[in-house]
Amino acid sequence: MVVEDSMNNNIDDLIDDLFDFPEHIETIELEPEQCEKALQISRDMRIEGKQWQLYLQALALFAFAEWLEKREPSLSIYRTIQQQISPILKPEYASLIDAVYNLQVGEFKVCLIPIISFSENEVTIPRAVVDIPEFNNHFYIVIAVEEELEIAAIKGFISYQNLINYQSQFQLEKDWTYQLPLTLFNHEVDELLMYLQCYSTATMPLPVVPNNRQTLLAQMQRQLVNLLPQLNHRHLWEVLTWEQGVAVLTNTELVKWLYDNSEVNSQISALHLSDFIQMVSQQAVNIQRWLDNQIDDMMQAFSWQMSSIQGQLSNALPSPIRKSSNLSQELEGILAEIRRNLEIPNIANYFHQDIVLEIPLRVYAVVWSLPDDEWTLLVVLKVLPGNQIPYSLNLRISDQNEILVEEQLQPDTYHDYIFAQVIGNYEDKFLVTFTSSNGEVRTLNPFVFIRESRNMKR
Repeated sequence: MVVEDSMNNNIDDLIDDLFDFPEHIETIELEPEQCEKALQISRDMRIEGKQWQLYLQALALFAFAEWLEKREPSLSIYRTIQQQISPILKPEYASLIDAVYNLQVGEFKVCLIPIISFSENEVTIPRAVVDIPEFNNHFYIVIAVEEELEIAAIKGFISYQNLINYQSQFQLEKDWTYQLPLTLFNHEVDELLMYLQCYSTATMPLPVVPNNRQTLLAQMQRQLVNLLPQLNHRHLWEVLTWEQGVAVLTNTELVKWLYDNSEVNSQISALHLSDFIQMVSQQAVNIQRWLDNQIDDMMQAFSWQMSSIQGQLSNALPSPIRKSSNLSQELEGILAEIRRNLEIPNIANYFHQDIVLEIPLRVYAVVWSLPDDEWTLLVVLKVLPGNQIPYSLNLRISDQNEILVEEQLQPDTYHDYIFAQVIGNYEDKFLVTFTSSNGEVRTLNPFVFIRESRNMKR
């Protein structure tokens, strides 16, 4: 124990010789394994030039965990890091926000701000963790990392409320960051431990997350479809306004999509990008409810009605249109022709809605389960009797990654309907879009399979 204390003192003396500190700083030694782990994590970053950023974030995280373990084991986050390193250090967000945010320590959320030198007197904080409620934290902690010496230190901390109180003193940079002096931070790290142990989040409320994020994203769809393909290895702040950036950053699916497509941004299909933004900004139809014959207000809000065919009349809802033998015969006739090339099991469930797209049309959606946790969606677009097929009608189905299928109905075709089938798992989401010859477009709410409790009231 004496030897270990002597070694620690020698390290502190060496650091004091190397750096002129205005106050004593408690150093944290980084183990070689931690540095290697941080290096491995940084290699997962696909965006060129961002590996170093993620590397420092990982080192700051490991250093803070080490400090907590030694100073207050009851607040240890080692197990959290081991089990959730990927959710904590998401590459898609680490490339956009240079901070380790929403790290749970006891009741509190903390944000770690890495800086690259013990002698830094200014701190760069991403605007997102200050101005966007989804990324707000109870405490912001500056972690200095001297990577070559394999040491780190907590340089100071500040609560969210104090941060906001000082915001008028911040310098807002064009790259969506704030520059603020380190003197605004509390350097007594023992007080940080006291806050984390003795205080309650009830006394330190954070802003409420708005519930209109999807609506705002949908409103910006046309702008983003034009702007996002221009990224092509450029930063968000170079292409978008701050308001547009907020709409993007607060949608995790869109952020991940941009990250996954970061190498091909200049070749992004505007059509699929438009589909994708609609997919993540509109409320989805949960296919599990359809498969379980759950009839609720939400299904009817999406204008869907349950259809019936021979032998399934007991599933029909009490509605005049659903009692119509013509509707049942129409569906049976279509399915009889489709079954020549596609097997449709008896357990399939059938739904329909009527739309107008240049002419009156009927949409059928047929769903059923498949082995290995898969499900299938069959979509039929039918011209209602007494109407002439326009020059063309297009049916398009997209998922999160690409346009899966496109079908076209033309006047000279034998049938008065077109259909398409897709197969998905629990991670897939499908968007169905219809386009008429005059450019009219109708998009259905996306389809997704979300597991819900079987004990829910129906």
